Amino acid sequence: MRYLVFLFLFIAVGAKAENFSMRECMLLPITDSAGNALAFKVYEKLEEHLKDQKWCKYKSSADLLGIFSKYRERLKAHLQDPAVLKTVSSRVQAGTLIRIDLEFEVNSVNLVMDVIGENGEDLFFKEKETIKNADADSIVATIKNWLELYETNLPYDGQVIGVLGDQVTFSLPEHKRYGLGQEFKVKRFIKKTTHKLLKTVVEWDAMVIARGKIFNISKDQALGVIKVYTKDKKIKAGDWIKLDKFSSNQVVDSNKFPDANKYQFGKLGVVSINMNLSSSSIGTSPSTGSVKNSGFTYGVGVDTEAWITRNYFAFGEFSRSVGNLKKSSGSPTLETASITSGVLKIGAGYKYLPMGFFYGPQVNLYAGYARYSYNVEASDSDGFGENAISGFLLGVGGSIPVQKRFRIIGKGEIIPYSGFTDDSNTFSSVKSSGSMYFKLGASYQYNRTMTIDGGFEVINNSARFNSGVSQVNYRDSVFKIGSTFVY
Repeated sequence: MRYLVFLFLFIAVGAKAENFSMRECMLLPITDSAGNALAFKVYEKLEEHLKDQKWCKYKSSADLLGIFSKYRERLKAHLQDPAVLKTVSSRVQAGTLIRIDLEFEVNSVNLVMDVIGENGEDLFFKEKETIKNADADSIVATIKNWLELYETNLPYDGQVIGVLGDQVTFSLPEHKRYGLGQEFKVKRFIKKTTHKLLKTVVEWDAMVIARGKIFNISKDQALGVIKVYTKDKKIKAGDWIKLDKFSSNQVVDSNKFPDANKYQFGKLGVVSINMNLSSSSIGTSPSTGSVKNSGFTYGVGVDTEAWITRNYFAFGEFSRSVGNLKKSSGSPTLETASITSGVLKIGAGYKYLPMGFFYGPQVNLYAGYARYSYNVEASDSDGFGENAISGFLLGVGGSIPVQKRFRIIGKGEIIPYSGFTDDSNTFSSVKSSGSMYFKLGASYQYNRTMTIDGGFEVINNSARFNSGVSQVNYRDSVFKIGSTFVY
């Protein structure tokens, strides 16, 4: 390994991997598990595609192929070494290294693509998929789709090349729509946020230091004049350029791709609408012996989550269900009792593992207020009536991707110091009460702004009393189906 790094360092004297554009890309040699000629075909087709792309200024690896070929047997391990990747980036002056690996199995290929930064460590994007009966064209088509998704998430449109007074020259990708008079922002990179578990870069923090307008354009560059400085800082080469929404009729190059905004997630939050079917029961312990009524209830619910920042969010949940519970055990006075139940939750939380462009595992920690209300057809002898369990809520939830569009979702909540309110005066003073909630479900990404969700929930609420009816237990096993929309 040290010899490979030494060779790269030797041929890269004077080159310095610093502030290379993420729109300058290089395709690393494609590795495979069997020395299959398919990998070379994929490389040829993909390199040809990248040379034609206008979002990426392709940097050829031709000068390095001779060195790579000498290490073919252990090339995959070498290309995992950050020191090697950093040196390669410095040599070709590319800010984006595209690494692809093919692992052959019977009648299928496991395809993995990583997009790595110039320091050899930052992982900007990662995707993997198993392709049945794969050929070079199907593999390249999959990679093309991934690269388009990666491009829509780049944090800037161009970079400052030079500054003269209030005039700035900056690079722009040819596929972007821009024209004379169009406004832009100049941003200064501050820091990047890395996914704690996957080590994937999920966000770049940057501050706006100036605003300006384009007054001259060429094929892949523009000249702008600064109108407003928002920070007491001088613009310098390498600062980011972010174009405002296009509004001019003077188009430099027609946009051959769909509007990138359609691929972006919403900026405010999500809202879910669902229907539920529940196997519900109420059990009490009056002086005549334990009784239990059970049956099915059905209802609707709305959940919402508002994003305050990438890490902090607020949430709300409201649902209502109705049905009839029939005698299940004991000798209740009411062998059939109607029930209306409801759930109200509000609170805020912290995304310990927020989702970024590689939508990996997500973990949320949250707290708030919860109220479970029950209005059962009144019967003092059975212990049926109108009451509620409420209090300070603590919860943890998360999701794990299992395939490209499917995620497994889990959630657990408790009310550690719950309170019991008896609106029908059926019970005596409360000795203790408790509440637990558990959810397991799945989500299918129907499109970029909508998911189809299904899940199973278990809700247990109970209270004990000092006299009379000694306890009451509510249990709901709920099946939910619905959709979540980004807004």
